[in-house]
Amino acid sequence: MKRILAVLAALILAVFALTACSDNNDSTDNDSADHDGMAMTSMPMTSMPTSMSMPSMPLGMSTPGASSMGIVISGFEYSTPESVMPGQVLTIQNNDTVEHSVTSDTAGLFNEDIEAGETETITVPNEPGTYTFHCTYHPSMRGTLTVK
Repeated sequence: MKRILAVLAALILAVFALTACSDNNDSTDNDSADHDGMAMTSMPMTSMPTSMSMPSMPLGMSTPGASSMGIVISGFEYSTPESVMPGQVLTIQNNDTVEHSVTSDTAGLFNEDIEAGETETITVPNEPGTYTFHCTYHPSMRGTLTVK
């Protein structure tokens, strides 16, 4: 009997603690003030822009709007335009001190090696879609081209 009362008391305390810590604000406004007066957001992590650096994201994620003319490689990461036109010739600038590649994950679409400090070009696929690519020398480097 004592054990049941102890479990029941712990359960009641847990409910009170959770109720006291919960947010009763039912408004659709994402910003609310915390106890220090600083703004907090209830935006889910999956809604964060890809340009934000997150440790769990692989290196080389595409950064929308980072380059309006082509792909830039810097710091072992790709920066890509937000979108490109079908069949467009795209410039790749390697600003790193080592060779990289821009190799389509779909065999045969594009594969270009770019020496350190050099510039090369690729022709974007003619079909609209999302095309992922990687560096054959550095597998953690990944990027995406959106063809519209």
